[in-house]
Amino acid sequence: MSRQQGFTLIEILVAMTILAVGVTALVSAAGASAFRADDLRNREYGRWVAANALVEWQALPTWPELGTKNTETTMGGRSWYLRTITQRVEDPDLRRIDIEVRLDEEADSYVYAVSGIVGNPEFRQ
Repeated sequence: MSRQQGFTLIEILVAMTILAVGVTALVSAAGASAFRADDLRNREYGRWVAANALVEWQALPTWPELGTKNTETTMGGRSWYLRTITQRVEDPDLRRIDIEVRLDEEADSYVYAVSGIVGNPEFRQ
């Protein structure tokens, strides 16, 4: 009596299940990686936008007005919304500037934020 060689139906189903779980994990990891890459790109652009805005304030020959100011700029083919908060500090010749960068003008959360100090323009001449 000859015995046939090969896999049983159960063995094939188990192998297909293992393969399906593995492929699902790979697709999920690829999707998460793409999301993280997009998030990282947005944060990096946000850092550049914030740094540019802070340097502009530090280079201007006038004091920034106290309070909150909302502006819009473009970088990387995308609009960025900046909320600039200017405050007095103990030294009358300095002002603190907090810049928050957002992707959506109405968003509560920001992509990146930076703080800096601006000196009295009279001493920068």
